[in-house]
Formats: sequence, structure tokens, C-alpha cells
Amino acid sequence: MHSLLRHLRVLLRVESTIAEMRLRLVMRRSVFCVMAALFAVLGVGMLNVAAFFGLQPLWGALWAAIATAAGDLGLALFCAGIALAMKPGPELHTALELRRAAIEGAEAELSPALARFGWLSRLTRDPIEAALPAILVPLITAIVRGIRKNKPEK
Repeated sequence: MHSLLRHLRVLLRVESTIAEMRLRLVMRRSVFCVMAALFAVLGVGMLNVAAFFGLQPLWGALWAAIATAAGDLGLALFCAGIALAMKPGPELHTALELRRAAIEGAEAELSPALARFGWLSRLTRDPIEAALPAILVPLITAIVRGIRKNKPEK
């Protein structure tokens, strides 16, 4: 029993560590996405004006605007690519392995107890599947009765 509690404590710690690491990754990605949007709105806005006025005498108004827009899209794609290419550190892989080991240890501790109670082991594998007959039969019966009551008389 002591080892089961130890496995469960390790599992809880690892799950919270994994959630924290994923949250950090999402936060870092979000910061870079916001930075990419900020560049696209503020910095590139001024570059657009400068590039447009610089290219207008050489290429005309239309091609100067097209070249400026193409540069904007390239910079936005570059920043978005950096944000999407970010990967979690090696700590996440270690935490995932530790979680798997804790789950396997807890299952090994619980398997003798679950063998004694066959119905309990079925519930622990898939509780939704075990509860479906108890939920669906009354629900279907109520629906059929409701349809029969609402059926217009001829």
C-alpha cells in the first residue's frame, strides 16, 4: 500500500510538472505570436510608408504597393514560423517517462486487488462504457414515450 501511495504522489507531481511545462510553452509561443503581430502592425507600418515613397518614383504607385505588401507578408511568415517551431525542452520528455513509470507502478500494485473484483476492473478501464446501459435505456424509453404522446391522433 505504501508503494501505491508513492506511485500516486509521483504521478500527481509529474502531471502538475507536465501541465506547467506545457503552459510555459504556450505562453512563450503566445508572446512570440503577439510580437509578430506587433511587428506586423507597428514596425512594418512605418516601413510600408517609407518603402512605398521610396519605390514610387522608380516603379510607380501600384508596384511599389505590391512590393511593400510582399515584404510585410514575408516578415509575418518568418515570425510565425519561429513561434510554431518552438519545441518543449528535454524536461518534458523526462517528465512523460516518469509519468508512464508511475502509472505502470500503480497498475502493478492495483492488479491483484482488481483481479478479485472483476466488475471493478471493468469500471476502471472504461467507466463511460460501464455507465452507458444504465443511462441509455431510460433515456431511449423516455424519448419513445414522448414521441408516442406527441403523435397526432387521426
